[in-house]
Amino acid sequence: MNGFLIQNADIADLDRLKTNTRDILIRDGRFEKIAGKIDKKDYPGVTVIDAHNMLALPGFTDSHSHVYQTFIKGPLDNLIITDWLVRLFKFEDAMTDEDYYYATLLSCLSAMRFGTTTINEMGGWEHLDATLQAFEDAGIRTTFGISTTDIPENEVTPIISVEEALKRSEIVYEKTHGRNHGLMKASVAPAGLPAVSGKMAVALKNWANERGLIYHTHLGEGKMETERVAKEYGLNGEAEALQQLGVLDEHTLLAHSIWLSDHELDIIAESKAVPVHCPNTNMKISDGIPKIAQMLQRGIPVAMGCDGEASSGTKDMVREGKAGSYLQKAITLDPTVMDAGTTFKMMTINGAKALGYDDLGEIKEGYQADLVLVNMEDDLSLTDRDHRIGNLLYAGTGHAVDTVFVAGELKVRNKKIQNFDEQYIISKCNDMIHRLNVRTGYVKESD
Repeated sequence: MNGFLIQNADIADLDRLKTNTRDILIRDGRFEKIAGKIDKKDYPGVTVIDAHNMLALPGFTDSHSHVYQTFIKGPLDNLIITDWLVRLFKFEDAMTDEDYYYATLLSCLSAMRFGTTTINEMGGWEHLDATLQAFEDAGIRTTFGISTTDIPENEVTPIISVEEALKRSEIVYEKTHGRNHGLMKASVAPAGLPAVSGKMAVALKNWANERGLIYHTHLGEGKMETERVAKEYGLNGEAEALQQLGVLDEHTLLAHSIWLSDHELDIIAESKAVPVHCPNTNMKISDGIPKIAQMLQRGIPVAMGCDGEASSGTKDMVREGKAGSYLQKAITLDPTVMDAGTTFKMMTINGAKALGYDDLGEIKEGYQADLVLVNMEDDLSLTDRDHRIGNLLYAGTGHAVDTVFVAGELKVRNKKIQNFDEQYIISKCNDMIHRLNVRTGYVKESD
């Protein structure tokens, strides 16, 4: 029985914003032992990693994502949301199986390089097999559901029936759930009420409940769309509509959750549903700023997500957490809101629990060994061993991540992705992205 012995790691205590220096034994994909000193002689065959002066954190959970968008970042810059969606669908239609495979792989590898070990994906039906294969090849922990709509928001919105949505969800479940030695799980992921009927929302929620799956959807992302839903249902907004439909509970993830009344915040708190904060997308597309501070005051377990790179521009959860923290401090005029400990919990344990894990998101004996080691000794901006947790969030980026484990498997070491040729991936993807830009007419062949 082999494994890894991580020696001298400074484990983050997110409640006290302090660190505790410990050795960590990883075997069979779990944290087997955490102690002040673990003797290698007692565990022959383990690989030793000296983590002296490295900050140890649980792997990050990206609780709302559209990974294929890593191929569509530049062409969607500086667009209002209606134009953004039209152009997004145009690029989606032009993408091949190979495009989807490499876009997904590139996004997953980028995420892991920055410390993310779990992705909650709202993906597409087209090119499903290529997408799932890329998740498996990357080796990242994944919850996967397909985005479904049955109400057209514009002339290019892909529309399917409720019956077809259920049929596709069953196929996704069969192809995904338990795949890759249990690293992959299925979900249902309707786009959100502006483009989803109450009938579809209820049918998919009931289907998910029967299989013990999460329900992952957008909520209150656009002001105009939210007002339209409120008028249609004769209610305050989308959250109240979801409550009346019976969709809100602790197994429901609500991406963005921006345009909500205080009454709707109370509804979410009572339901135990989990909003997912995606601050970089909210800023770049000018969606607005959600009431995260008020959510936290109500005890709502907010999670964090990078969203798609066509809107957020990044798969770096540290940057995402920093943006979210700063926004809340600025809008509330309260510097104590979303402190480093709270923010890292949103990026780790809150997301893991929301996805149905009761043994993930903490560095704890018996838990699954998703682990991040951060080298803060080779970055001038991170100097100060006494305030590492706060300095990583406020002064650092995911580039400081040195080592990443997913389920006890070494995925990043010395800031290098393991088992992949990074330069080949970069070159391959650059060529494919250029061809996609030419194919869609946004770049000329000679550019």
